[in-house]
Order: sequence, then C-alpha cells, then structure tokens
Amino acid sequence: MPRAVANEDEQHLAIRNLSPPWYAIIFVVLVSSLFLAYWWTTGIPAVVRIASGPANGRYAELANGLAEELRARLMLEVDVITTGGSLENLQKLETNQVHFALYQPETREILDGARTSSEDGELAAFVSNLYPEFLLPIAPRNSSAELDRVEHRIWCCNDRLSGDFAMTKLLLRHIGSDDRTIDIETVPYADLPEQIAAGNVEIGIICCGLRAPVVKDLLTSSLARLVDVPFADALARRNTSLSPDVVPAGYFQVSPAVPPNDFHTVSLHAQLLAGNSAPVGLVEEVTRIITDARFQRRHGLNELLEEGTTYATQRPEFELHAGASHVFYPDLKPFINPDFVEGTEGIRSFLVSLIAAVWLLRRWWRKRLIRSQEHRLDRYIHQLLELEHQQMEVDGEGNAEESKRLQTMLDEVTILRQEALSEFTAHELNEDRAIDCFVQMCHALSEKLNAKLTRHSLNALRRGL
Repeated sequence: MPRAVANEDEQHLAIRNLSPPWYAIIFVVLVSSLFLAYWWTTGIPAVVRIASGPANGRYAELANGLAEELRARLMLEVDVITTGGSLENLQKLETNQVHFALYQPETREILDGARTSSEDGELAAFVSNLYPEFLLPIAPRNSSAELDRVEHRIWCCNDRLSGDFAMTKLLLRHIGSDDRTIDIETVPYADLPEQIAAGNVEIGIICCGLRAPVVKDLLTSSLARLVDVPFADALARRNTSLSPDVVPAGYFQVSPAVPPNDFHTVSLHAQLLAGNSAPVGLVEEVTRIITDARFQRRHGLNELLEEGTTYATQRPEFELHAGASHVFYPDLKPFINPDFVEGTEGIRSFLVSLIAAVWLLRRWWRKRLIRSQEHRLDRYIHQLLELEHQQMEVDGEGNAEESKRLQTMLDEVTILRQEALSEFTAHELNEDRAIDCFVQMCHALSEKLNAKLTRHSLNALRRGL
C-alpha cells in the first residue's frame, strides 16, 4: 500500500498559514474606502449658507423661514446672507459661497447681456418655483406720470444687482425709452416711502410678491398708486419667463378698493436655486421643506400649495437638481445616491485595479509557496517509481505467488492514482503538466503489470495442458 499522504485540506491550511491574510486585507480596505467615500460625497456640510437678497424683502422672509426649518429638522447651523438681489445671489452660488439662493429668472441675461456658463456646464441648478412676482410700477398718488411719458427720472426700488433693476431695464426697452437718457437710480424698500413723499420719485419699479409689506404700505396709504403697464401681453410674449397676469381689484384693500380695478401686468416665478455641488441629500431635505403644506401656508405660497409639482417645476431656467428630482419624481430616484456614484468614480477604478493587483500577487505568492515546498505529486511519483522497480523483479513466468504479487501491485497503482487525482481540481488538472506526466506513468505501469499477468496466465494454462 502507498504511504500516508497529507490530504488536500491539510495542504491548503499549510499554505494559508504561510500566506498573508489577503482576503481580510481586501475586505478591510474595501469597506473602509466605501465608508469614507460615501461619507465624503454625501455628507451634509456643517454650515449651510443661503443668499437671501435685501433685508426686509420677500426673499429674506423665505430664506429665514427655510433656515429655521433646517435648524429644527437637521440641527444644522444655517447662515442667511444679505445681498443686493438676484444677480449677486447667482454669483455667490456659482462661486460656491452659498449652497442655496433665491433668484428672479432672466436677471443675468438682462443685466449681463447673455447667459454665462462654465466649460463643465451650469454651476447652478433649479430646485423649485416659490411664488409669482408681479411687475408693479408706482408713482406718487397726485402725479400724472405714466410709463410711456417718462421725461427724466425713473427709480428702481432695489440694488443694481437685483431683479427689480433687471425688470426696470426690460421695461424701458419695452416702451422704447433710451436708458442712457433716463436716470436709473436705486433706493432700498425701507427708504421708498420717504423718497416718494419728498417728491424725488417720478416712476418707481417694483417686482415682487403681492405679500411684500412695502407694496401694501405704499398703495393703502396716500403716497402712491399703480401705473399701467402698456401692452403687457406683448411684453410677456417677448420674454419666455414672463406671463400675463392680473392683480384683482380690492386685493390690497376693499374699502376703498385698492386697486380700484383689475390691474393687468406680467409676472414671473421666484425661484430657489442650489449649487450643482450641493449634496443631493441636503437638496432633498430642502425640497421636502418647500413642498410641506405647513411651510407653504405659513409663508403664503398659495400657487405652490394649490398646483404642487406642476407649479414647482414650471419654466426652470436651469437644469433640475437631482435632489429636487428625487422628491418631485420619486419613481425615478436611483437606488444609489448620485453624489456617491459620481464622487467615487475614481475610487472605484482604483479599487478594481487594486483588487486585480492583489489577486495576481496572491496567485504568484501561492505558486511560489507551492514551488518552494515539495510538490504534492512528488511522494506519489516516488511510490510509483518504487512499484515500477518492484515489478521488474517479477517476470511473469513464476508460480501463483508471483501472480498474486503482480495483482497486488496493479491494485496499488490504481489506488495511488485515485488518491493523487482526488487532491486536484479540474483547473489544476488542466494547467499542471506534472499531473499529466504522473497519469501517463500510471497507465504505462498498469500496462506492464497487465502484460505480465497475461503471460503468467498463459504459462499456467500451458502447464495445465
């Protein structure tokens, strides 16, 4: 019988004991990398910044309300940054100084002459429409000034980086006035009543929500009146963000009615924008706040409350942010956070390369260990050579004892071949030339033994005859 040989499990255990713990190393590196990548790419910043526009305006009111909700829901530190208006908000957003900004559509196009974008695409993304902003020209109550008869001075009731200033320039182009011959000056909302009372305002342009306190204060007092917008429908048709709209008679005051008749003008949607780099999870939470009925009622977002997603996603000037899309269209939300997918693209390539390199290194290491040890076939080959040497001493011409000895040798070759082949996988049988050589040696020795057994049987038959 062949000598006892270590079985496959013992051989593999010996190799594993000599090998570095590759599987453990790969697992730890992979899990750690994925955890760090997910935290890095999807984590919400410690401080969230919102560009609000001028103090005491409608934008400031909504920005502060949004900040309160974020503090309550996520326990975040939120800074509301006062700015000159829509254009400055957009500039701060695109330079990553803020995460969110309120914006009046087409402001940059009107003030800068053209929309600008980076080589990598837009740096701002659309989150939601909030409420309609109405174009409301005003004049002193006792003045006969009209927009098509402006002679000298028109006031824009906000900063030169604001949507009010953009609408003032757009309105001047609409009525055919040359803004180089008309002084366009600015005044904060808080100072407007004083300037009107002092007679310093011929026409003032306000573009804001109807809930803005400055509008009601001016129109319900004896200071100001609304000035008709000539050919408002034509103005709306020429500008994609504008829509014809009406302020109903008696909206600001019923007795006496202010305005006394339906006031025809144009409106556009105040928009909430986010930076393209703003985390998807943060934008999702802000969008949920915007779509919360309690928040909408508290801040008078009636159109958003009534029409929901239809109003929220109308006429976006920028591409819809992925975080907002997940809230408005939950059926399209991917299983994996897009920030994680995009942010880990390089890491995933590195990990695949690392795993491939580790696998090749491990394979080389295992082969090196196996080659440095006695090959698993060595003992079987030595035993096979010993059996071949033994069979040479038996010529097959002897007695029954020799026949029995040859049969025992043949059985030992069969058992030896079975034990050896049971230790190897199909892949190893296909790759290792030593196994092929061993099998051929077994076949050759078996044929020799069978030939001697045949001769022995024939000789025994002749002697019997």
